[in-house]
Amino acid sequence: MQLDYVGAAAVAGYMTACAVVDYRQHRIPNWLTVPAAVAGLIWSTFAPGGVGLVAALAGFAVGFGLLLLPWLLGGGGMGDVKMLAALGSWLGPVGILVAFGLGAVLAALGMMGVLTYSVLAEGFGLTRRRYLAVASAGGSAVPQAGPRRKRVLPFAVPMAIGTWLYLAWTLWIVSA
Repeated sequence: MQLDYVGAAAVAGYMTACAVVDYRQHRIPNWLTVPAAVAGLIWSTFAPGGVGLVAALAGFAVGFGLLLLPWLLGGGGMGDVKMLAALGSWLGPVGILVAFGLGAVLAALGMMGVLTYSVLAEGFGLTRRRYLAVASAGGSAVPQAGPRRKRVLPFAVPMAIGTWLYLAWTLWIVSA
């Protein structure tokens, strides 16, 4: 990735907006992801700091593919899939993999922190009932009917932090 400060600021702003909206609304709307993907493809193609059209399209595809299977299996929202696709159009295929890796590690750490705090503050039973779909008879996990359960942590938050870290590292390497 060769983003300059303007491109990095655009990516950081996009991810900040995704994190705020996902935290507040528990969804990432199309009005945020679609323009970011288009802007990423245009920037990557024409800006001096862009990765080029082929790398931008590859980054889009990699970003889309990273969360497509979890979405198909009910493990996340389509907004997360589109958020990563748009981010990939800015960062290219390697950049999106690094940013996703950082974000996934931070998401796992955040989830463990939230669950640990909940167990310590409210007990194992309440935490289990709150974050797992548990049948009242037998205690086995079953799919929940009706509205989806609240996720432990909106994925855009750790993904934004992982992206900021990646951008900072990249800009530091370029300026050194």
